[in-house]
Amino acid sequence: MTLGGLLLTLSVSHHVREIAVLSTQLGPMIALFLDGSLSLGLIYAGYWLRQRNLTATTEWSVGIWTIFGGLVGATIAGITLTVEVIEGRPLVEPQFRLLVSAGGGALVLFTAGYYAARQQTLNHRYETLFNNTIQITGLLRLDGSIIEINDTALEFGGLERDNVVNEQFDEISWWTHSEEVKKGIQDAIAQARDGGFVRYETEARGADGLRTIEVSVKPVTNENGKVIQLIVAGYDITDKQRQREHLRVLHRLMRHNMRNDLMKVNGWTQMAATAVSREERMSHANRVKNILDS
Repeated sequence: MTLGGLLLTLSVSHHVREIAVLSTQLGPMIALFLDGSLSLGLIYAGYWLRQRNLTATTEWSVGIWTIFGGLVGATIAGITLTVEVIEGRPLVEPQFRLLVSAGGGALVLFTAGYYAARQQTLNHRYETLFNNTIQITGLLRLDGSIIEINDTALEFGGLERDNVVNEQFDEISWWTHSEEVKKGIQDAIAQARDGGFVRYETEARGADGLRTIEVSVKPVTNENGKVIQLIVAGYDITDKQRQREHLRVLHRLMRHNMRNDLMKVNGWTQMAATAVSREERMSHANRVKNILDS
C-alpha cells in the first residue's frame, strides 16, 4: 500500500505538471489513468492482502516480492532509456515509462509472491500434519509406488527416505518377512485402487522386530470421483494387543479358576456350618482356609 501510494503521488504530480505545460489534456489524462490505475491496484492489493489473515512473516514475504518487482520493472525501463540515450535517440516520456514499469512489475510479483507464500504455507502445514503424528503414514501412486512417507514410518523401520521413495510399498522390508503379509498388503492396495477402504491387522517387521500393526488403505479421489492416489496408514498396536491378551488371561482366570474356588469355599462353608462334630467342622474350615490362601 505504501509503494502504491508513493507511485500514485509521483504519477499525479508528474501529469499535473504536464497538463499545465501542454496544450492538450487528453494525453496526460490517459497516461495518468494508466499508471494511476497500477498504483491504485497496488494499494488495493495491500488492503486485500491484510484481509487474508496471513502471518506477519507471510505478509512481509509478499511485500518483499512486490518491492522487488517494482525495482525490476523500473530497472528494465531505466536500461532501455539508457540505451536510447547512448544511441542518441530522443527520450519520450521517460517518467511515464518508469512509473508504468515500476507499477506493472510490482503488481506482477505481488501476485507471484502471494501464491508462492501461500504454497509455502500449505507445504509447511502439510509437513506438520504429515510428520507430527505417531501414525505411520504414506502417500502412494496407483501402481503402489511411494510418493511420500512420514518420519514415523522411517523411524519404525530404521530406513532412509531416499531408499524408500519411488519404491513399491509392498517391497519395503516391513512386509517382506512373510509372503502372506506381503500378499495382504497387495490385496489392500488393489481394493483401495478400485475405490474401497481397507482396514485390518497384520505383522510388520520394524527396527525392533515384529510388531502388530493396524493397517488402513484409503483412496484419494479428484473432483470427478476418480481415484488418483492412495493413502496408507499404520498404527502400532503391539502394546494394545498384549494388553488384550493379558485381560483375556485375567478374564479366564476370574471366570474359571476363581469362580470354581469360590464355589468350593461356599460348599465347604455350608458343610462346616452343618457339621455335628468339632473334628468335621475343623476339617472343613481347614479346606476353606487352604483355598482362600491359594
